[in-house]
Amino acid sequence: MRKYAILHTQIFSSGKYSIVPLRDEDKYDIMKWRNEQIYHLRQNEPLTIEKQEWYFSNVVAHLFEQEKPTQILFSYLENDVCIGYGGLVHINWVDKNAEISFIINTALEKDFFEFHWTTYLSLIEKVAFEELNFHKIYTYSFNLRPHLYPILQKNNYHQEAMLHNHCLFEGKFKDVFFHAKFNLINIRNAREDDLLLYFDWTNDEGVRKQSFNSEPIVLENHEKWFHKKLADPNCLMLVFEDAQQVPIGQVRFESNEEQKISVIGISLDKNFRGQKLAGKILALASTWFFKENPDYTIQAFIKAENKGSINAFSKAGFTFEKSLDYQGIDSVLYTRTNR
Repeated sequence: MRKYAILHTQIFSSGKYSIVPLRDEDKYDIMKWRNEQIYHLRQNEPLTIEKQEWYFSNVVAHLFEQEKPTQILFSYLENDVCIGYGGLVHINWVDKNAEISFIINTALEKDFFEFHWTTYLSLIEKVAFEELNFHKIYTYSFNLRPHLYPILQKNNYHQEAMLHNHCLFEGKFKDVFFHAKFNLINIRNAREDDLLLYFDWTNDEGVRKQSFNSEPIVLENHEKWFHKKLADPNCLMLVFEDAQQVPIGQVRFESNEEQKISVIGISLDKNFRGQKLAGKILALASTWFFKENPDYTIQAFIKAENKGSINAFSKAGFTFEKSLDYQGIDSVLYTRTNR
């Protein structure tokens, strides 16, 4: 299997459906489907075998090695059989956005159009939002398939714009629609000016209650601790923000390079609790961590009574290892490896 240098994870799956780096063996099926569906594609004339061979050899083949490719293309599989293809195209690495591209086997369009679009969107969002931390992804579509728009809306894509009479089709001008979805959670490294933000979070009543050391933290001690952790190469401190850059919470990794183990900790701002964000943030943080530390095991020590945290870590792909006495408290150990 070919691999994209820009991606840490190469295969994204949901049950028996997956997207994998575009396979050379699927190029003639893709050519057939594109020619059958040329009416809704930005394709001026039918593809030929010669043109398809040239495109895969001179364009697709080079995408895998590029640090910032203009497009990232996938074969869409049911089990191991290709039934469609698509990806992120017209990628803007500066503004962190990309257009979604997708077509399926023409024979599946009549009865399974909504199912496959919904499945594919869930997979390509993992690439865009979890793997690449893009801010926005969008679709560009001629007003020729009105049945597509309700599917996009069901999946929380909102119409951003309509360009009137923008494309010529069979002698008539058609409108073009843009539907977009934003990444609701952005990630960044902690900064010096986050000192008081972390101080407020660490002294929050709910955070102290679930911490192994429940005593309030004095600002002077916090300042020393915070600066020490920022300077520690074995400590990774991530801040999570919403689309308006309002801080949601933080995740910290304390790593042991010799043992290839990192202990994870999380806290959410009180204004974002109860929204089922913890599991998503833990999954995003783990993906971020494994990009630089693929051979590590992440450990989470959780109070046995903290059912909410146990549930969040489970949803984020962590598995129960054992019950134990941790710092004199009845606890459980959950772990996650890079898989």
